[in-house]
Amino acid sequence: MNNMLTPLTKNELLQIFDDTALNVLELCMKKYLLSQPERLVGQYPLPIQAPKEYIEQWIIQALGSTPINNRSYSLDIIKPDEFAADIKVISCKLNVYGELSDTTSGEISLSQNPHMNLNHNFIQQNYDTITNNLIEILKDKLSKVTKELCVNKLYYIFILRTDTKFHLCAANINIDNLNIISTNKEKTTSTSIFINNIIDDNFGNAKIYKSKKRLELRLKPKYWVENNYTITFNFNDFIPPMVNLRKLVEEKNNNISECLQYLIRGYIKNE
Repeated sequence: MNNMLTPLTKNELLQIFDDTALNVLELCMKKYLLSQPERLVGQYPLPIQAPKEYIEQWIIQALGSTPINNRSYSLDIIKPDEFAADIKVISCKLNVYGELSDTTSGEISLSQNPHMNLNHNFIQQNYDTITNNLIEILKDKLSKVTKELCVNKLYYIFILRTDTKFHLCAANINIDNLNIISTNKEKTTSTSIFINNIIDDNFGNAKIYKSKKRLELRLKPKYWVENNYTITFNFNDFIPPMVNLRKLVEEKNNNISECLQYLIRGYIKNE
C-alpha cells in the first residue's frame, strides 16, 4: 500500500549514516553521559535524559549537515543537493522485564491548525474536512522545503528513546502520496480521527485529536527494532557512579576543578 511515510531498512539507513556518522553519534552520546546526575549511595540509576535540541545537534554533527534556522520550514536540517530532514525524538514504553512493550510510542506532531473550529466540525461529523485541512497544511510546508531549498529527498529521522538505549531509524517522506490520505471512518470517534495512508499499520498510526487540534504520529518501536529497521546504541552497562557531591566538595576544599577531575576520572574508568 502506498503511504506518505516509507520506513527505511537498516541498509538504507546506512546509506545516510556511514561509519563516521555512527561513531560521531556514539561519541556525542558517551560525552553526554558525563553530565548525567551522580547517584547517592544506595540510590537507583536515573533514566538517561537528553533534550531534543541536543540530539538534533548530534545528528547535525554526525551527518555534516546544516541546521535550518528558519521556522517557516517544517524540517530541521539540510544536506544541500542531497536531502532535508526533520528530527523526531520519541519516548518508548518498556514492559516489566525492561523490554520494549508491544504498544505505541509517545506522540509527535505532524500538522496543526489552532485556528480551526474543530469542535463545530466534530459535532457536524465533518471528518473529511478536518483531515483535508491538516493534510493540506502539511503538504504546503513540505512542498515549500523542496521548492525553496532545492532538495528532492525528505526524511523523518527518529530517535526512539528508552531508559538506557537510543534506537536510530528513519522514514522517507513521499509528498505525492499526501493526495491519497483519507479518513478511516470505521475507527474514527467523537474525539479523534484515524487517518489512512500515513504509515503502514505495522510501523505506527496517525490520528487527529479534537482536544489538541493537531495531527499526531505514533510509532510501534518494538516492530521497528525486531524487524531490523533500527541501529541501536546500547548503554545498559552505563551506571552513574555513587558520589556524595556535598562530601566531595568539602573534601576538595571547595576546589571545583579538582572535583571535576575526580568525577571525570571516575567516568573514564567505567568506560
